[in-house]
Amino acid sequence: MTPLKGICFEVCAPLMSFRKPRYENYQLSYAIPPKTMVAGMIAHAYNCGEKFFYNLLKDFQYGVVTLDLKGKFKDLWRAIQGKGEKGGERGIFQREKLFYPHYRIYVTSNKFLDKILKALEEPENPIYLGLSEDLIEIRNVQEITLNPIFSDTIDTIIPINWINKIQDFEWKKSLEVLKTFFPPHIESMITDFQVEFRAHIRTKREPIKTVELLIINGGRFKLKEQVKIYQGMEDDHIFLF
Repeated sequence: MTPLKGICFEVCAPLMSFRKPRYENYQLSYAIPPKTMVAGMIAHAYNCGEKFFYNLLKDFQYGVVTLDLKGKFKDLWRAIQGKGEKGGERGIFQREKLFYPHYRIYVTSNKFLDKILKALEEPENPIYLGLSEDLIEIRNVQEITLNPIFSDTIDTIIPINWINKIQDFEWKKSLEVLKTFFPPHIESMITDFQVEFRAHIRTKREPIKTVELLIINGGRFKLKEQVKIYQGMEDDHIFLF
């Protein structure tokens, strides 16, 4: 492993929601922003078309650390779906939302690092992460060098194939209450799509790659052995994928 050039930034907002794709009437949220939504946020800010999003998604790696999270709740959402009478069928949906989330996100890219930096520092569109009505604040954007290290502690996320390496869980004192609301759990996240375009119009999109992750919001995994990861800001220990 060699040092990587990357970008680190923080995102925060009163409300965020990262919808899990397989849920419809009751829309559950991931506890951290998925890779696809981070790429979508950057692509929307850069304002260079949908193709840029898919090119970026194939090229960049990301990692995330939960800095704060006050809780979660449900709201009700009225929408029109389908092609019923008078333009559609009205329905009431429940959405899970996160209350005052705050994350530090790391991204690396072989081709697009300069474009990512420009998008974050000089966005051409309003910035949201997840739902378009939940605008966010981006803080502390900076270029950094991510140095490889061997460590037995990793922040927030690890791959599922490290599950047998887990010795214990550690929470930050200020976030220990999250043990009750967000216990360590497994999530499956889409990381790539197969797409087809006719000129600038997308005609096909199918998920072709997923990743299984273990997530601990507000804490760290303590492993039985040291593994190769990256050193981030303020002693963050980052798994990138």
